[in-house]
Amino acid sequence: MKKKVRISQCMIVKNEERNIERALSWGKAIMWEQVVVDTGSADRTVELAEKLGAKVFYFPWKDDFSAAKNFALEQAKGEWIAFLDADEYMEPEDAEKIGKVLERIAGDTFDGISTGWQQINDEGKIFASGTQIRFFRNQSDIRYRRRIHEQLESVTGRQLRVADVTKELSVFHTGYQKAEAAGKKKNERNRKLILEELREDPNNYEMMGYMGDEYLTSGEKEEAKRWYRQAVEHMPSALKSYDQRSAVTFTKLLGLLTENGEDSWREAEGVYQKAVELLPEEADFDYIAGRFFATHGQAESAVKYLESAMGKLNTYGCYNKALLLAANVLNAYDLLVRCLYDLGDATKCMAYGTEYLKYDRYNMGVLSRVLKLLLLDGEKAGGGENQAVLDFFSKLYDFGSLKDRIFLIKAAERSGCKYFAKYAAGCLFTVTERESLNLLVLGQEEAEL
Repeated sequence: MKKKVRISQCMIVKNEERNIERALSWGKAIMWEQVVVDTGSADRTVELAEKLGAKVFYFPWKDDFSAAKNFALEQAKGEWIAFLDADEYMEPEDAEKIGKVLERIAGDTFDGISTGWQQINDEGKIFASGTQIRFFRNQSDIRYRRRIHEQLESVTGRQLRVADVTKELSVFHTGYQKAEAAGKKKNERNRKLILEELREDPNNYEMMGYMGDEYLTSGEKEEAKRWYRQAVEHMPSALKSYDQRSAVTFTKLLGLLTENGEDSWREAEGVYQKAVELLPEEADFDYIAGRFFATHGQAESAVKYLESAMGKLNTYGCYNKALLLAANVLNAYDLLVRCLYDLGDATKCMAYGTEYLKYDRYNMGVLSRVLKLLLLDGEKAGGGENQAVLDFFSKLYDFGSLKDRIFLIKAAERSGCKYFAKYAAGCLFTVTERESLNLLVLGQEEAEL
């Protein structure tokens, strides 16, 4: 691949032999150079990095992530910096786009680009989404600040201009996957560095929020709530609309306050009101409220908040916003389908149900409710009506797939639409297939699904 834009990939590492090969391989074809700064590894990290062709430098760890990262920047010679951690990577198709994206904005005055940032759990699934600046120009005034939870800024005080490419590029982060021993040490280190920042700036509500995260990660929920409340108390009377850190503080505090039964909304409501007042464009607050009311059987309130959340997501997007909802849109749709079905709102229920099935056609609950709405009297439906319903589902399901055909039939049977199930089976399977399926396949597929 022709490397038109000279990109220096930089990272600071310590004992990353499990991640270093992937970290240096995903973008090797587009990187002009790869700079690895080791802060004291005792494993094969350095050996593997050198084997992969990276330029390795050494920096003695001094409890300051910004100091180590800024040292790495001093070694880079490319026009652009790609600064990802060792536990972060990009998919091949996104990596191929980077050069073109940077070329496209080369003539503009953008200092960097903001990509999507997807958090991956132990099952390999996205559990939260956000945005991060991982690509920026190699300029002497652009550096990191703070010992921990470091932020990129201009040392001259000017506002960095950042292009939003979250719809085009994403970085995947696996750092929250479990590693108990290492996690405990990391947690202790982080608390120490946060406390040092707070000693210098006792009113730093961002650091208070980060401390809440550390206690939440270690399962100390009451202490986490104490720090989140303290952060909220120290917030200014006005916040910038893209203040992601404050949004996370409110989101996590609301999540903790609403996990202990129906009465927990009494305390949470005050936090919710302040959150909406300070960050009116943030969708996550309404999503948490809607999820709470749906869980406690208050369908009407649930729909009000969930629709508000989806409206904000659609209006304001997820650039530095909606970290939780952006990763759980299907759950929001699922809750809306359930609540609207219970409320008897067939039109909205069908709309949300159909939208859900476009992305996940194997949700039995959603499909069953959609079937019941389409076939109000499943036992007496005529052939024409059944064919119309079958045509409707042909746009959502692949009738060439055995799994899809069987899933649709089983959902129809479970939802009481037996006449449609019989009609669809007659259209979608041969006589031989039906005999075989009745005896064997349906049972197997049902277990698998």
